[in-house]
Amino acid sequence: MNTYNIFNENEPSTILYYAIARNEDEVRMLASDKEIDLEGLTIELERTSAKDQLGRDYSPSIKDAIVR
Repeated sequence: MNTYNIFNENEPSTILYYAIARNEDEVRMLASDKEIDLEGLTIELERTSAKDQLGRDYSPSIKDAIVR
């Protein structure tokens, strides 16, 4: 699994969403399933081969990165 930061290109210092997925296509699918519109946003690979503390792959997910 890889980790991705999703942000508006005009404000790259503000990450809007954080995703764990195999690739960008899976990020888009996860976003679509949660009705998150990625139009106009940049998906940037943060880390490859992300694993938990026991060395297992994380499950695919996408989360809102802004604390509200």
